[in-house]
Amino acid sequence: MKNKKSSIMFRSQVIAGILSLCGFLAWAMGASAEEPKRPAVAEKPAGLRVMFNGNSWFIFVPWGVADLVKAAEIQGHKEVRAAKPNDDFSLIEAGEVDVYAHGVHWWMEVPWVGGFAEKIVGMGLKANPNFRAYYHAAWLVGDARAKDIKTTADYNDSKLADVQAALDKTRKGVEAIVDKLNEKFGKRVVFLVPVGDATLKLRAMVLEGNYPGVAKQSELWSDAMPHAGVHVMALSGYCHFAAFYRTSPVGLKIDRFKELTDEQHAILQRIAWETVSKYPYAGVAK
Repeated sequence: MKNKKSSIMFRSQVIAGILSLCGFLAWAMGASAEEPKRPAVAEKPAGLRVMFNGNSWFIFVPWGVADLVKAAEIQGHKEVRAAKPNDDFSLIEAGEVDVYAHGVHWWMEVPWVGGFAEKIVGMGLKANPNFRAYYHAAWLVGDARAKDIKTTADYNDSKLADVQAALDKTRKGVEAIVDKLNEKFGKRVVFLVPVGDATLKLRAMVLEGNYPGVAKQSELWSDAMPHAGVHVMALSGYCHFAAFYRTSPVGLKIDRFKELTDEQHAILQRIAWETVSKYPYAGVAK
């Protein structure tokens, strides 16, 4: 009788143990299934050796790019300076430049006159097979109606649809030149940074009342030409960083352009990435 009771108790303990183990396994599997997967950490791009060349339409771009590289913790970025920016390209010939960036107000003419861009790219590729050239596809002088622009305030009368149409026409002409150059070199090596289009998106947000702290288009410019005000300066830097490094600037914290609020910086970052990442000639979109 005693042996029978012991046997029954043993079987009960075994069954209880099995049930307890099954319960634990079910809980563990459920917990594992519910635990969110950690996002993969994107590998940081390698730093680039960049030579900037341009005028007052562009001279602020290197500052913004340098600050963004630092904020993104990208190692190895270097601004390469020529002794005479418009005449000395010996560093490109020596293979010490990965990216050549050019920006002027007459970007639809100056970079392409006399085979200048072709010379730079040919020189760069010969010394460095990964060489790339970027041109600042900026806003248009006087919104393409310079005869009507006498003061900065006159930009408040610009119709953005007309400005966009003029920009599209200009940009398409330049894109045709870029296509020919890339065809000549057998790969995509010449790119455009669509700052002009990004600026128009910003201006549209101002008119819609969706860009805090700025009520009029004229507040984005520093003079009647128009040279960039601080908002467009920051936006230009975000666009070039996005194009060079094919990386979003969204969320990067920079100390430059202290006149801007965190909210304004965040909006400019989103505009830059949305514009650059979707524009095929910038090199991010395929």
